[in-house]
Amino acid sequence: MLVLGSQKLTELRDSVCCVGDLQIGGEFSNTPDQAPEHISKDLYKSAFFYLEGTFSSDNRYVEMQRFETIIEWSESHDRGCGKFQTVRVEDFTFSDLHIKLGFPYLHWHQGDCEHVVVITDIK
Repeated sequence: MLVLGSQKLTELRDSVCCVGDLQIGGEFSNTPDQAPEHISKDLYKSAFFYLEGTFSSDNRYVEMQRFETIIEWSESHDRGCGKFQTVRVEDFTFSDLHIKLGFPYLHWHQGDCEHVVVITDIK
């Protein structure tokens, strides 16, 4: 994926294509020919990126799960994690990132689906 520094992280979030997003939840054995109303991507919209000690949460939808519990857990005892920061992907641009080339970063969505994101080139 190619992006401009002025683009928001929402561009990256929306471009990630995952087979988990296409899953159909529910029981359909009695009506196998009936098309489902929703796929997982429509139902479970929570997501975040973890880049350089910062959680970049996607807060565009009301039903988004918030990730304060991860931050509270890390701060509840001395776990050696340091202080996490949070930003909203809809307010954060690629120019705002301070990243390492070739370093693995995390994209998390669907409640338990994790992807490694690697920035390989900057011009």
